[in-house]
Amino acid sequence: MSQPKRKVHVFIVSDATGMTAEMVISAVLVQFKEIKPVFKRFPYIKTKEQIRTILEKAEAVNGIVIYSLVLQELRTWIRKEERKMNIHTIDLLGPFLERIGKLWNLIPSLRPGLLRGIGEESFRLAESIDFTLRHDDGQGLETLENADLVILGVSRTSKTPTSLYLSCNNNLKVANVPVIMDMKLPNRIFKLKTQKVGFTISPERLAFIRQKRLQYAGSSDYTDTMYIKKELEYCHRLFNQINGLNVLDVTNSSIEEIANKVIEDRNKVIKKITNKEKQS
Repeated sequence: MSQPKRKVHVFIVSDATGMTAEMVISAVLVQFKEIKPVFKRFPYIKTKEQIRTILEKAEAVNGIVIYSLVLQELRTWIRKEERKMNIHTIDLLGPFLERIGKLWNLIPSLRPGLLRGIGEESFRLAESIDFTLRHDDGQGLETLENADLVILGVSRTSKTPTSLYLSCNNNLKVANVPVIMDMKLPNRIFKLKTQKVGFTISPERLAFIRQKRLQYAGSSDYTDTMYIKKELEYCHRLFNQINGLNVLDVTNSSIEEIANKVIEDRNKVIKKITNKEKQS
């Protein structure tokens, strides 16, 4: 029988978002199977008063404080406070700043938040990609409202690769939902205010793509041109029922071209909304 894990309260103090510090300490603690960390992140900390409150909370639960602070004054003050309290702290930045400064005989800028823009942008990108992967091919319908964009279409119309391209290159949370012959779409799709795009394609091109994909599977309705025509007709009937949905023909377009069309449509919608807000 395995031993229960030891719960450790980890207080992360940062003068920026604290995301980098949390990732670093997470990478360390995951190596200790006996520990179950409970993270509490305190971003944009600037004063001793703020830090004192956090230290007191950490002491109350016998926690550990990880701090990522650029200002030497605050780091020195924390070290003094640690000796007065029953608490353990780890300075993430201080030792690196001192070591690198001595190595190249340089003086650090000591300006908080220099990495903030890069860190936040990377974090948002990771979130977008994660969302897109979890909302591929009709998954995650319960959180569809959180998408920046919803793509609909029959099988093999490049929904998944376009979704990932838009997510990676335009930082969008994209969900894609398949349209399946004679199956109703989830009701929530018809109520979405999110940007919606429907992909269509010529029957002949789609038959070719599917045949190439399933070249060893033999013939079936899936690759039959006549069946595909009926499938696309059904798809268009559904598209006509969805308010605000823009239909894109992807017959002879690359993933990059399709993505550019989606972004062009998105920019037009945003511009229209902005103009309305200015007029009101």
